[in-house]
Amino acid sequence: ALPEIRTLTLTYALAGADCIDVAADPAVIAAAKSGLDAAERIAKAGQRSGYRRPWLMVSMSAGEDPHFRKAEFDPAICPKDCPRPCEKICPVEAIEFAADFAGVRRDRCYGCGRCLPVCPWGLIAAHSYPTPIDAVAQQVLSQVDALEIHTHVGEHAAFKDLWQTLLPWVGNLQIISISCPDGEGLINYLKDLQQIMKVPESAPGKDLKASAIALKTKSHHVIWQTDGRP
Repeated sequence: ALPEIRTLTLTYALAGADCIDVAADPAVIAAAKSGLDAAERIAKAGQRSGYRRPWLMVSMSAGEDPHFRKAEFDPAICPKDCPRPCEKICPVEAIEFAADFAGVRRDRCYGCGRCLPVCPWGLIAAHSYPTPIDAVAQQVLSQVDALEIHTHVGEHAAFKDLWQTLLPWVGNLQIISISCPDGEGLINYLKDLQQIMKVPESAPGKDLKASAIALKTKSHHVIWQTDGRP
């Protein structure tokens, strides 16, 4: 739930974490940023020298469309005398019964599921909605500092498609981490990914943003996270 995400982010920030990884969901990112802001205020009030705000990272997977779970119900069939516990329990005020709107605001709902068991009539359900990667990138990459891409050996085409989609949004990131579990051909696969991510210095028509990406993806700003490899 969002309050727990905020608290954990605050705790890890004050403990000295350099980077905090969360889901690529706007509501989750907002909660994490709230925790980072609170940690910064606490550090400043306590005059903690050397405190550095951690980078905020989001994770995406090559070859998979992200699915965001959202609560859903038809407010027209809600009994008029219902005390509306769903509205009270929602941590992000995504459920409203106002004059101009009634139901679930999907841009706020992040699928915590708290409203499902409290409905006296069992009218609320959770549905998973696939979200295009470009829409996710546009919503979240402008709000964070780092990106982790999950992939597996052999997913060349899926990784290339994902990278091309993300390319317009990665210029301002501090770190890009490639997470790949061990497997036959791992090193060659990572080298192939390095070439996919590289923007040649002599690329025709290259703009300033592409230049920034080239600089970042050629140096230590890329972390190769080989999960499970001795």
